[in-house]
Amino acid sequence: MHRLLIIKTFEEVISKEKKATGIEPSITSASKILSDYILETQKIPFGEKSLYNYYKASKGNENEEILIKQPKVVQAMCSCLGYDSFEGFKKANDLIENSEKKSKDFYTIQKSKFILIAISAVVLVLITILIYSVNQQRWMVWKNDKYVEVNFDPKKYKLGELKLYNKNRIENFREIEVDCNTKFFDKKGKVQVWYGKNIEKELQFFTTLGLHPETGKTLKPMTDYMIDKYVCPGNEKH
Repeated sequence: MHRLLIIKTFEEVISKEKKATGIEPSITSASKILSDYILETQKIPFGEKSLYNYYKASKGNENEEILIKQPKVVQAMCSCLGYDSFEGFKKANDLIENSEKKSKDFYTIQKSKFILIAISAVVLVLITILIYSVNQQRWMVWKNDKYVEVNFDPKKYKLGELKLYNKNRIENFREIEVDCNTKFFDKKGKVQVWYGKNIEKELQFFTTLGLHPETGKTLKPMTDYMIDKYVCPGNEKH
């Protein structure tokens, strides 16, 4: 029952140890490594001598049934091989051993074809919905000093230049030139101008809060400091 599991587990232990040290361990050494692994992962002691005997028995008479009575030892070996359970190990190795037979099984082939057709149909429907959605969606792109509405363009979308249509952005968001006469604040002191740097690190000014059209970074509200330093150096009145 557990013959193949034992053999493959030892092969895995030997392979990993050889890769790690450059030296192929003996069956005795592999038994010790596996014993330590079982203790570490399953929290139960299982002697290296017992593991050694299991391996030798597994490599011996093929008609003799090999059965490990401790479930946690079986689980540790499965984990060592990357399987969640012994059932998973059996299924995987059964597929490997009987792949030629199953590949000729008519029912399996027909079932696979049906699944493939069903998946293809679902994918086609999703693509159709996506194309329809894209065509129905409105888009905009930054042009000169404002956003303008445009048709969908795959190249611009891939470059990140295409944005979902936003009426407020279209109507109110503008890049502006500022000087000492610009009204940066209203009568109540509320900010009227926001700023940010473009990809060339140049300051740019905008009419509303939002993301910079080129960098995507959040714009900052103008302050007295920014005005005095970059717009009206030496002029404290604004």
